[in-house]
Amino acid sequence: MTTEPKRIELHVDSDPRLAAAAGGAVRFLAEAAGMPEEVCKEFQEATVGACVKAFAARPTSSHTVQFLLFGDRLEVVVDAEAGAQSIRLTRSVVPLR
Repeated sequence: MTTEPKRIELHVDSDPRLAAAAGGAVRFLAEAAGMPEEVCKEFQEATVGACVKAFAARPTSSHTVQFLLFGDRLEVVVDAEAGAQSIRLTRSVVPLR
C-alpha cells in the first residue's frame, strides 16, 4: 500500500455549477476505486455540500478542491490553504467481490 497519494487539483470560482462538477469528479473516482454505488452517491453529495459551504463562506475567493487517492481511501479537501476553514472528507475503498 502506498503512503503517497495520487493528487488531482481542481481550481474553481464560487459557482454552484462548479460544486456539481467537483461532485461528479469524486463520483467518477469513487466508482473507479470500486466503492459501492450507495457510497459513491453519498460521497458525491457530501462533496457538493462541502463546496457549496466553502463557496458561501468565501464567495469572492478562488477555491481549490483536492482529490487524494490512497491505496485504501479517497479523500477530498476543499480549500486546504484556508487552514481551520478547510473541509476534509474521507471514504474507505471497499473492493467489490
